Amino acid sequence: MRQSIALKDGRRMGYAVFGDPAGRPCLLVHGYSSSSWVAGWALSDAVLRRHGVRVISVDRPGYGSSTANPGMGFGAWAEDASVLAGHLGLDRVATIGVSMGAGPALALAAMRPDLVTSTTILSGMAPVDGVARWTPDSRVDAFYWRLARRAPWLLRRLCSLSAATMSAGARGDADRLIGRVERALPPADLRVFRKLLEDGGSEAKAAFIADVRESCRQGGAAMADDLLDYLRPWEFDPGDVRGAVHVWHGLEDPKVPAALARRLVDRLADGTSRFVPGGHFAAFAYRDEILARIGTE
Repeated sequence: MRQSIALKDGRRMGYAVFGDPAGRPCLLVHGYSSSSWVAGWALSDAVLRRHGVRVISVDRPGYGSSTANPGMGFGAWAEDASVLAGHLGLDRVATIGVSMGAGPALALAAMRPDLVTSTTILSGMAPVDGVARWTPDSRVDAFYWRLARRAPWLLRRLCSLSAATMSAGARGDADRLIGRVERALPPADLRVFRKLLEDGGSEAKAAFIADVRESCRQGGAAMADDLLDYLRPWEFDPGDVRGAVHVWHGLEDPKVPAALARRLVDRLADGTSRFVPGGHFAAFAYRDEILARIGTE
């Protein structure tokens, strides 16, 4: 179910609800070049219902139906998320931050310990300011990060072109788009991706196409903003998060080096970690275990 709310400054915040309507509420924050529809194919309604979890999956600014707000910072996003929680009547909620959704999810936990029961980070991006000589294994990702540091104007043009290509693909043949995505994935991520779509059937396939479409609905500016946001110092320290944080990360993640994730875990006051075989999608292979914990908290 797709909805949106108006924020106090006139912006809108889009979200979609998946899973058990009476289940434990969980706020999901998507990653780079994604949208609230990620929950529809990476978690699937059947899996969520099996574990009694209701996911409120939020479009981050500039993605899907959420108004862009460049340079807003993770703390400002947490304030918006608090408004959404109040609108939905949520007194306590778990959070999941996927990839570049890690910073916003942790910001909410740091600012609203009264609201957030626990935070789960899946293949999450960590603070990188002050981290010397880090680079992802993916050559494409490394190039984008290099542009973010040295030529942001060129990064924005490249992200705009990428978004236009993705948008055209989402309007065409679904199987052709999925095939193109699969050819770009490393073997470990390809196996997980295919399993997620296979388990979810036609609904997961449709949700993935919707995710691609909504991720680039407003162009590629939000993608560029993601990288630029992570190059800036966070407004809070991860150690400020007093609640439990569960980090899941692939040992061969080509996008976010496992070493960065370990640095994040070391800074948490109450952090646990599972470093598992696989790449950037590795955590989703353990979604039953992850959701079972959230469903019983």
